[in-house]
Amino acid sequence: MTGKPLTIGTPTAYTCQDSISSFITDIRAADPGNALHLSILKYNTKTAAEVDIKPLPSDVNDVNSPLSIGVMIAPNYMGNEFVKATNPVDAAVKASNEVAELTAQTARGIFKLLGGFVSSGGKAPAGQSLSGPIGVIKQGSDVVAKNDFTAVLGFAAAISVNLAVVNSLPLPALDGGQLVFVLLEALTGKKVDQKKQEEITSVFLLFLVLVSVGTTVGDVGNLFR
Repeated sequence: MTGKPLTIGTPTAYTCQDSISSFITDIRAADPGNALHLSILKYNTKTAAEVDIKPLPSDVNDVNSPLSIGVMIAPNYMGNEFVKATNPVDAAVKASNEVAELTAQTARGIFKLLGGFVSSGGKAPAGQSLSGPIGVIKQGSDVVAKNDFTAVLGFAAAISVNLAVVNSLPLPALDGGQLVFVLLEALTGKKVDQKKQEEITSVFLLFLVLVSVGTTVGDVGNLFR
C-alpha cells in the first residue's frame, strides 16, 4: 500500500514473511466495500503501477469469511548470497551470528504466533499457520526436490532451531517448563509438590497432543487440496 513498503532495508526470508503477514492483516482489516490503493513495482521496472483493489470475502458463500484480494502472496526469491570465511575463527563467528539471528527470528515468530492465537480466540494470525510432522515432511521433500545441498542444510538447521526454541518454552510438558520448576525450588528453597507438578504437566501434555492432532489433520487436508 502507498507509503507502506512490504520490506524495509535488505530483505531476508524473515523480513519478507513478516511483511507478507502484515500485508494480509491489513487486507483482512479493511472496511468491506472500500478499495485499497496499491503501488505495485514490477521487477526491472522503475515506475510503479497505481491500482485500486476492493477486497472481497474469500468464500463467496460466506460474507463473514476473511477478506482477500484474490492473489497468492509469497516472498519473491532472488537468489543466494554465498559468504566465504577467511579463516576458522571467522567461520565460527559468521556461523554463530547466523544461528543467533535464526534463533531470534524463530523465537519472535513463535511468540507472535502464540500471541495471535490468544488474541484471536484460537485462530492462526493472518499469513501464519502451524505444521505438524506431515507438513514438515512435505516441506522437506519440496526442498530436497530442488537438488540444492545448501538448501537442504538450511532446512535442517531451521528445523533444529525450531525444535530447540519450542522445547525451551516455559510449558510444564517441555524442558523449559521443567527448568521453571527447578528455578522455583531454587528461589523458594522448597521442593515443588510432585503430585501437583505431575498434574500440571499432564494437562499441558494433553494440550500439546491436541495441538499435534489438529496440525496433522490440517496437514492431511492440505495434501488433498
